[in-house]
Amino acid sequence: MPFAIEISGLLGVFTLLMGAWGVLVPARLADFVARFRSQSGLWIAAGIRLVFGLALWFAAPASRAPLLLQVLGVLALVAAVVLPFLGVERFKRLIDWWTALSPNAMRLSSIFAIAVGATILWALLPVAS
Repeated sequence: MPFAIEISGLLGVFTLLMGAWGVLVPARLADFVARFRSQSGLWIAAGIRLVFGLALWFAAPASRAPLLLQVLGVLALVAAVVLPFLGVERFKRLIDWWTALSPNAMRLSSIFAIAVGATILWALLPVAS
């Protein structure tokens, strides 16, 4: 599904860039993330995960690593479903916890985001014939 591959690629780039932002200036990323401490922020986060999960699921068969993308897609879909059930207060506490981490801890989680984004992009590269 070409559209799913394109959406997955865009979201992979987004994940990688957000990770790079967190490595370079973790305080700025924390300020940005803190803006989503609301009911609408919760729904935005759930919606992004829903789109990401579906795109990864449908892009998986045409990828270099179908099982990996399916697993990541299912994890994103589960997160999309679970987030609204957490409720706004728990969502706010989760954001507060992450934004209160030390800059180096934020950098570590951001390195993980870079790795996930880069892995998704690698998996979406055309398979050499």
